Amino acid sequence: MPFTPYAQNHLNWLPEKPSRIAVGMSGGVDSSAIAYMLKEMGHDVVGLTAWTLNGPGTCCNDALVNAGRVCEELGCDFDTVDLRAEFHHYVMDYYEKSYQAGITPNPCVECNRYVKWERLVDYARESLDCEYVATGHYLSLLRPQGADGDFHIHRAVDERKDQTYMLARVFPKDLQHALFPLGLWQKEDVLAYARERGIIQQSYKESVDVCFVLDGQANYLKGVLGVKKGEIIEIESGKVVGEHDGHWLYTRGQRKGLGVAYEHPLYVIKTDAKSNTVFVGAKTHLETLHFKVKRMNWLHEPSETSLQELKIKVRYAGEPTLGRLVQDTRGTLGEDYLVELAKPQQAVTPGQIAAIYDADFRELLGGGYIDTMLTQAPFDAELAKPLPDLNANCSI
Repeated sequence: MPFTPYAQNHLNWLPEKPSRIAVGMSGGVDSSAIAYMLKEMGHDVVGLTAWTLNGPGTCCNDALVNAGRVCEELGCDFDTVDLRAEFHHYVMDYYEKSYQAGITPNPCVECNRYVKWERLVDYARESLDCEYVATGHYLSLLRPQGADGDFHIHRAVDERKDQTYMLARVFPKDLQHALFPLGLWQKEDVLAYARERGIIQQSYKESVDVCFVLDGQANYLKGVLGVKKGEIIEIESGKVVGEHDGHWLYTRGQRKGLGVAYEHPLYVIKTDAKSNTVFVGAKTHLETLHFKVKRMNWLHEPSETSLQELKIKVRYAGEPTLGRLVQDTRGTLGEDYLVELAKPQQAVTPGQIAAIYDADFRELLGGGYIDTMLTQAPFDAELAKPLPDLNANCSI
């Protein structure tokens, strides 16, 4: 299958002149394929893997080995950047503290904002002298025609693989150095392209959502936060119907794993971190028409008119819902909004991301936290947790 890059420039810009491009390589098929694509276009490709974990997993040992093999095959440079401390701070610590506070975080969104883009872009430009950083995300980026202007993120052609939701909180400044070559590709075509070049034999694993949770979320959180017995209360009657091992093991909308027999199916309606209580009830209690979005990250400033008709996605795998945003007069101007949905959504969960799209559900406009979140403290290397001994067994 020949690669014809320039035909897609009007929809998903790629540089036509030979450029030095760092390819963020996860060791998987998608990022390996774009390294081949960009090399075939005549670009000076540098494979770059962010080292985020110490031990087994798709983001550490396997990624380094697979990405290195691909770069060796291509005859291009390969580099790694040690972002373990930043990853622990912005992603793992945030994940653990959020659950402890009764909030359901999205660690992949935090990773994209603070690690994969901000830190990776800075390293690629400053240490590797690269003009751009390309990744295997399925989305399209439209660049401004002149020196000034906004960058526009559009949904991928392959709707099943679209990853715009995960970039809802990326800093707009980092988009000027971003390339997303797979925005107009179907996954099947990428796989066919990879097979023709023998890539799949070298790197066949799909990346996972939460790369540091290797033995199930419940086991991970028990290992970090321990076990703390508490009551499960039916929200309508106020009756205690069961016992749990810690409110952090439950999230809004959860049905499985409650261990409670009742006259009708029960779902987690909310958790109370202060009292370590899990409240359960009928599915109707999960329906939401109104909620708040805090700390909105606008990829470009919206008009007042555009806020009146939007598509809003409250979870990565969910369908968008028509709604509108109204400035929260009690919050921060331009950051805190009230959301009004056209029809109820199930299990809108505090701490998750509300990704905001245009009314046609084509362009990602930005995203913010649903109802509440923990504030990310700036990374300070001097205050970072000690990293694991590289020669020790992985404790994750």
